[in-house]
Amino acid sequence: MSRGPARMPLTPRQAQALAAAATGAPLREVGEQLGITREHASSLLSRAYERLDVTHLPRPERRAAAVRAAVARGLITDPSEENSTK
Repeated sequence: MSRGPARMPLTPRQAQALAAAATGAPLREVGEQLGITREHASSLLSRAYERLDVTHLPRPERRAAAVRAAVARGLITDPSEENSTK
């Protein structure tokens, strides 16, 4: 049986939300960066976590695990590389 959610790519909006969240920004700031509400940002990230198969992890670990998985799959840019090029 295949692990569907782990193989699905992110939607462009989910990737944007995850990239914004990768810096450690709170949901309010993620929403502001994307021009959406905090609640919508939370929803986008929750769906991204499902697609990246990290929902089984404890809540404090999900964001970092999702970022690592998305970077490893080439879905978002590594935030540490972006900061070092500025």
